Amino acid sequence: MYQAQATLDRIEKARGRLILEKKYKYYGVLVSNVEALISGAVETAATNGKQHFWNEKFVAGLTPNQLLGVQVHETEHDARHHGTRRGGRDPEEWNICCDYAINIDLIDEGFELPEGALVDPKYRGWSAEDIFRARELDRKKPEQPKPEQPEQPDEPGENADTDPGDEADDEPDEQDGDEAGDEGQGGQEGQEGQEGGQGAGDEPGDEPGEGAGEGAGEGEGEGEGEGTGEGGDAPGGAGKPGQGTGSGSEAGQPVPNGSSGDPGRCGEVLDSVGDVSVSGDAPSWERVVRQARSIAKAAGSLPGFVTREIERANNPPRDWRDELRDFCEQGALRTETWNRPNRRFVGQGLTLPGSQRDGVNKAAFLIDTSGSCDDIALACVQDEAQQLLDDGIIDEVVVVYGDTRVTRVDEYRTGDELDFDPRGGGGTDMAPLFAHVAEQIDDASLIICFTDLDFYRPLGEEPTVPVLWAVHGYPDRVKAKLANPPWGARAIDVGVH
Repeated sequence: MYQAQATLDRIEKARGRLILEKKYKYYGVLVSNVEALISGAVETAATNGKQHFWNEKFVAGLTPNQLLGVQVHETEHDARHHGTRRGGRDPEEWNICCDYAINIDLIDEGFELPEGALVDPKYRGWSAEDIFRARELDRKKPEQPKPEQPEQPDEPGENADTDPGDEADDEPDEQDGDEAGDEGQGGQEGQEGQEGGQGAGDEPGDEPGEGAGEGAGEGEGEGEGEGTGEGGDAPGGAGKPGQGTGSGSEAGQPVPNGSSGDPGRCGEVLDSVGDVSVSGDAPSWERVVRQARSIAKAAGSLPGFVTREIERANNPPRDWRDELRDFCEQGALRTETWNRPNRRFVGQGLTLPGSQRDGVNKAAFLIDTSGSCDDIALACVQDEAQQLLDDGIIDEVVVVYGDTRVTRVDEYRTGDELDFDPRGGGGTDMAPLFAHVAEQIDDASLIICFTDLDFYRPLGEEPTVPVLWAVHGYPDRVKAKLANPPWGARAIDVGVH
């Protein structure tokens, strides 16, 4: 009980600084809307948008300024709605990307973060989604082949394959490596314990070595109320913050759902409490952030990046899937007809003409198969094109593949299953693909071109049918290219998935 209460006191002291000090007004408002709880079920700290969970041993190893930085880090997860924006992304990788998005801003504002915090200036101003996508593309880059080492001729009388000395030398090396790894791990654990003991005594009133984690698993939780160590068997069942001092998910400790670890060592973001698919907590946090911004602005202490983040939250980009659907629907020409009255107005006693399809909506998909082709983004485009075909918005699909020339052409009709299968490489010259459409597919209703827009030759004459650029690539490059697409045609960013 004493151990948990001492940890909670340190946390409340950090929260108090945010609330009382003028320069932290923005975060003071934010942190006032969440509850602090002690839980050994998280490695460091975590937020679900309603509660902040803290691991005692982690807190004990932080200096006061680092604890303040971690507290601010967690409130930034809340303010940026990271708990409702993950979608189907890998939770651990999402945590990493959210950390990169937050930490550089906090460093710029002068906050101190624990050692090992994920900070990279190249991600300054990026959203977590853009960072996730960039890291995904980085992982796709082929590894550079290692230079081949010339074979060394054997010495006279020496045979490397049968020399018993080689085998004898190999075995002890492996054993030594294992022992060294064990010793290294033990040394690291010991160092963590030592650092934990020193961290708890940083503030007045803390006992030297307090909260080092040794006593964190002891005791039954002697506090009053619910969750005293013998009850509170439901997640989040602790009666008061800090009651129950067991580690992990022992009785009396709140157990947050969805923890995936914390590679960034600054506290993780969990999926928000409630229905994440409809962003259940987002509206309330929008209100809280607006209030915090107003108060901090009046006090003259609004962090510089907050305006950017609020603008981003209030004006999210339109989903590229909706834009693709709208574009394809324009190719489905319709004419008014009295043979099919508009049933929408029949109930009002009005007889008005309806509409019917006039001709076939034939979409030409030009696929840039150069070495920079993003297979994941292309798979997303294929899924959407299949849906358009199944819904009857598109009747025919012609897929033209190429890099510097047309390499393959596939055709599909309603009822077929699409299979976008790019094979190619090298540079990008889309002019031959557009020429193929003009010469061989003269009945195309529209053209969708999947590319990174990195062309080394001019495209030539603009087609007579509408063109949509479906652009993929690194987020910063895509944004620059979307600002001025070829021919001034419509362009969408299909890399966000």
